[in-house]
Amino acid sequence: MSDLYKQDDSNHKDYVKLNGEIYYSFLKKFHDFLNPKGYLEIGTATGASLANSRCNSIAIDPMFTVSPDSINNKRPVTMLFSMPSDLFFAEYNPTSLLSKKIDIAFLDGLHEAETLLRDFYNTERHCKRNSIIFLHDMLPFNGEMTIREYPGGAVPWTGDVWKVLPILRKNRPGLDIYVFDAAPTGLVAITNLDPESRELSDNYYKIWKEWSNIELKEYGVARYFDECNIISTSSVNTASKMRKLFWL
Repeated sequence: MSDLYKQDDSNHKDYVKLNGEIYYSFLKKFHDFLNPKGYLEIGTATGASLANSRCNSIAIDPMFTVSPDSINNKRPVTMLFSMPSDLFFAEYNPTSLLSKKIDIAFLDGLHEAETLLRDFYNTERHCKRNSIIFLHDMLPFNGEMTIREYPGGAVPWTGDVWKVLPILRKNRPGLDIYVFDAAPTGLVAITNLDPESRELSDNYYKIWKEWSNIELKEYGVARYFDECNIISTSSVNTASKMRKLFWL
């Protein structure tokens, strides 16, 4: 078991306590080192993650609370779509909007696994093979975080999006999946994409029927974290290290 696997101080001794770089600071390194030309994110909220981008960008969120600094960040074009992600993909074409394929995408929308699964395959269709899709909140540090209903307040909450990782491993084994210990709840980077794949969309209902009622405790907490093969954010904290795994 990885030495990144830490027992916390609660009653949930199987969960990981993460000590890596804060996720939005870690994301900034990918923008700085790889210089993407087209960016898309789902779940913008205040715009902390959007502020990392300096290229033409699409941000999707039903309820923006963005600051002016996150919009006016020396990027040529910023497009804000105040709507659910399913509606966005039904009505708009990101490739046409950006006039290019997506290089980097950050998916941090509704914390329900079935929505994230749709967001992933809808986004992948507008990527290149070497593009990178990031998934947030994949490493909860206690069981309460994995409930589907938002508990309210400022407490961390991941929902059940963890399910997307075993779904992708089973149904899309050709993907390159890297799980980083980015605080507070992990960051997953996926590349070696296949924009032509319809495996997930064609089998969506079958896949979700299989997974809809599975809880992390039932799947196995230790099993899940062992399968993640969590790696340190420090492993790609320079441009030369990052280029060993990612390129645009």
